[in-house]
Amino acid sequence: MTVKSIRTRASFAPQRQFDWKASDRQPIDNIVHRTDKDEERWIAESTERLGDWRDMSRTVYLRWSLTINAMEIARDHYANLPADRALQTFTLRSTSEESMHVPLATWSGPETAQNYASSQELVAAYGFADMYGVIEDIVFDAYEIYLRHNPCTLIKGAENKDIRRAWRAREKDRDAWDIAWADRYERWRRKKLYDGLGRLVRNYWNSAGLRAPSHYKEANVANWIHTIEMFSKLRNHITHSATHVTAELAQACAINRNMGFEFKEGEPLTIELHHLMAIECFVDQYVNALNFALLEKVYGYGHFKGVMS
Repeated sequence: MTVKSIRTRASFAPQRQFDWKASDRQPIDNIVHRTDKDEERWIAESTERLGDWRDMSRTVYLRWSLTINAMEIARDHYANLPADRALQTFTLRSTSEESMHVPLATWSGPETAQNYASSQELVAAYGFADMYGVIEDIVFDAYEIYLRHNPCTLIKGAENKDIRRAWRAREKDRDAWDIAWADRYERWRRKKLYDGLGRLVRNYWNSAGLRAPSHYKEANVANWIHTIEMFSKLRNHITHSATHVTAELAQACAINRNMGFEFKEGEPLTIELHHLMAIECFVDQYVNALNFALLEKVYGYGHFKGVMS
C-alpha cells in the first residue's frame, strides 16, 4: 500500500483523463498519450500523472479555502455571541508527574471575532507556502519520471557501477532496479533542493527536449521560471517571518505578467487571498502547458497550433 504525504491524502478534485485521438480535437485537460514505444514511455507516464497533479493542486487550494471560509463563519458567529458566553482554548502543560490540558486563553465573543479576522492573513500565507510545495512536488515528480526512463546521466561514475548493473538487469530483476533507483534519485533530489526551483525547471525542460506549446503566443518557459522564482522569494519571506518587502522580492516582482504581485521594497509584507488564488492559477496553467509540450514532443511541434489558437 502506497503511503501518501499529508499534502496528497485528500482528493477533492479527481480528474478525468482523455485520449487525444478520441476527443474530436476539442480543448480539454489531462490528455493522455498511450504508446508501446520504449522511447515514449516517459511521456506516457508523465501524461498519466497530469490529473493527479491537477487534483493535488486544486485540493490543497480548496483545503486552505475551506479553512478561510470556516474562519469567516466563526468570526460572524462569535461576533453575535451572548455576553455570558466565551471561547476557551486549551493547550498541554507538563508537570513532574503527568501532562494535562490547561486553558491558554478565554475570549469574549467580540474578542474571538476580532482574533479570527486577524488570523486570516497567516492562513493565506501558509496556504501560499503550501501551494509552492505543490509546484516543487510536480516539478520533481515530472523530472523523476524522465530520469527513471533515461537514467544514464545519473548513473555515471565508478560510485554508481552497482546501479548501472541493476539497470542493465532490470528486465530480470525489477525489484533490484527499483530499490537502486530510489536510492540514487533521493540522493540527487536532496542536492537539487539547494539549486533553486527555477533552475530545476529550466534543466528539466532542456533535458527532456520540451518547448512551450506552439499555440502559446506570449507565455514561454522563461516566463514560467521567472514566475516560480518570484513565488520562491515570497515563500522565503513567509518561512523566515519577514516583516518588510526586501529588494530581492521587489525585483523578482518586476516582470511581465506578474499576476498582481506588486510588492515594493521597504513596504510591510502583506499576504492576501489573491496571492493564494494566483499561485493556484499558475499551477493549473503550468500543468496545461506541460501537457501540450509533452504531446508535441510526440506528434511534432505545431501539431496543436491550428486547433488551440
